[in-house]
Amino acid sequence: MNAVEFKDVSYSYDGQTLALDGVTLSIAQGSFVCILGGNGSGKSTLARHVDALLLPDAGEVQVVGLDTSDSANLFEVRRSAGLVFQNPDDQIVAAVVEDDVAFGPENIGVPSSELPGRVQEALGRVGLQGFAKRETFALSGGQKQRVAIAGAYAMDPRIIVFDEAASMLDPRGRRGLMRLCRELNDAGMTIVLITHFMEEAAGADRVIVLDRGAVAMDGAPDEVLSQARQLQGLDLEAPFAVQMSMALQDAGVLVDVCVEEERLEQQLQRLGMAAGAGCDGDAGGEGAAEGEGPSGEGEGPSSEGPVRANCLDGRVAGEPATARAAEATPSCATAVEGEAIMSLRNVGFSYAGKGAAVGLQALKDVSFSLNEGDFLGIAGHTGSGKSTLVQLMAALLQPTAGEVLARGRNLADKRNTEEIRRAVGMVFQYPEHQLFAPTVFEDVAFGPRNLGLSQEDVAERVREALRLVHLDADEVGGKSPFALSGGQQRRVALAGVLAMRPRVLILDEPTAGLDPCAHGRFLDLIAELHEASNVATVMVSHNMDDLAKLCNRVLLLNRGEVVADGAPATIFSDEEAIRGIGLGVPHTVHLAHVLGLGGCFCGIPTIPELAAQVAERWQGKAPGERPPGADAGCEPTDGSELPPDRHAPGADAGCERGCGHEPGPNGGSA
Repeated sequence: MNAVEFKDVSYSYDGQTLALDGVTLSIAQGSFVCILGGNGSGKSTLARHVDALLLPDAGEVQVVGLDTSDSANLFEVRRSAGLVFQNPDDQIVAAVVEDDVAFGPENIGVPSSELPGRVQEALGRVGLQGFAKRETFALSGGQKQRVAIAGAYAMDPRIIVFDEAASMLDPRGRRGLMRLCRELNDAGMTIVLITHFMEEAAGADRVIVLDRGAVAMDGAPDEVLSQARQLQGLDLEAPFAVQMSMALQDAGVLVDVCVEEERLEQQLQRLGMAAGAGCDGDAGGEGAAEGEGPSGEGEGPSSEGPVRANCLDGRVAGEPATARAAEATPSCATAVEGEAIMSLRNVGFSYAGKGAAVGLQALKDVSFSLNEGDFLGIAGHTGSGKSTLVQLMAALLQPTAGEVLARGRNLADKRNTEEIRRAVGMVFQYPEHQLFAPTVFEDVAFGPRNLGLSQEDVAERVREALRLVHLDADEVGGKSPFALSGGQQRRVALAGVLAMRPRVLILDEPTAGLDPCAHGRFLDLIAELHEASNVATVMVSHNMDDLAKLCNRVLLLNRGEVVADGAPATIFSDEEAIRGIGLGVPHTVHLAHVLGLGGCFCGIPTIPELAAQVAERWQGKAPGERPPGADAGCEPTDGSELPPDRHAPGADAGCERGCGHEPGPNGGSA
């Protein structure tokens, strides 16, 4: 029996536009399926049909053999299929963690005597041991997501659907979720994983891609994820390993295309690219220790000490390893030379008050300065204090210890607070949740009007802000912001902040939930705004590639404390320490370390730059010459030697379908 079966299913929210359009597919019991697609492709709509939260307008959905349209089957369907939403705030119902996790099992009739055991096992599975008595409102976004996952697991369903459940998790959390999915699947549970993280899709048994509510691609990960050009046309991108494989082919290294990084690393090592054989001064590139337990990641990971502050190869900044590196790689970035616009001095914060236990403190003894023109990235594991920190910088919270100064004035002084809030603009996670007005014009005008500006000045600011985010005030000004696409809603929310003309712009996970193409466009927009205005910008993110690409400084938090603050190349040089605090490093940095090529770059290498360096040091072989062992890598899945699509030059055609996003420096749409 199939776990899930869709038979010619169609569904529309408004009776006009089809969110699902004639979908026919089967998911076998005990399988591990990943569903991909751009924003608006129908992924979440499909997920809600599996749990019978939505019923088809046409066609039939069967879950464990039961027709979801038959009301007599709803209880059994929902007991059999667990669903984890993208935003945990849509799912958490109780004030205390243990009550929330117990809510589902209790409602399907699990005896009260069994509930404590189920709750403890579920919390242990997601790395939240000791959190049973915590209040859910005081948790970080990532911690809330783990609670939501625990609640679904505690119901012991036959099927679990994760609807972009990893979007709020840190890198270690995402690895833990994938490990949990594999463990549950090995035990016989059917897993349906909806994601925008392509590396996660590579770990499934089958990949289904949706486009405009219909199935566009369906097959094994090797078959689907290697089709870089087709994926870009669907607002997606190929995994890093595929992009890297293609760049290596372009550079003359005859590798086969791999969808998994580990397989690509193994193939390159068979070709003689072993750690320790790289540039002079390289640390060797040994694989970093994961430091992860079998049941996920424990809360509050810590390292043995601060991240070491050395450049990738210990050279003086700007002294490249080779002439090629001198041409292709910028020197190590340094902090912007400018006046400190904001300073934090020994700042501490606890949601429970000054008398709270140390383990409950969100921030402890945080000190750093933000300079004029800085682009500061803030990273840290789930619950490390990132969102608390930026809310202190925006004067939305007041420290319980230390002080936050803006131009030397203490934000704790109420006489300064109003002026600081005008000078600091903040875009929260899911910026579209900041929208509220009936029209786009009114929404963007809200801030300037509260500054007491004239009607003419307000209108000028609205047009200016919308122009900055590439929206036409005449075209969208009279529309409801809720009638726009998800990407446009985020631009309107950002415009509402920019209309205040802030001196500091704070972005808290601004790209969460966006498909790869929209993600890339939004990052390009942020970079463009920063370059044009030189406004000091702070961005919180779990994506190390984004921080490396955009920021001149990266600040790392661990358990509420600053453990590193410096240029990206410096911070990401110590991969073992970075992983020790629950994070990762940019993909190219990791592969360079594995291959012993870290010393060839002073900055963060792009995919083409790393491919060129691999080709140059490929055992002295001339480009195109295939050494012994080259056939031992990833085999083509269709029986041919290497399909033309797999030789695509870095998938450099950019996003299709008129999205307007140009390919990034790494050869993809991000």
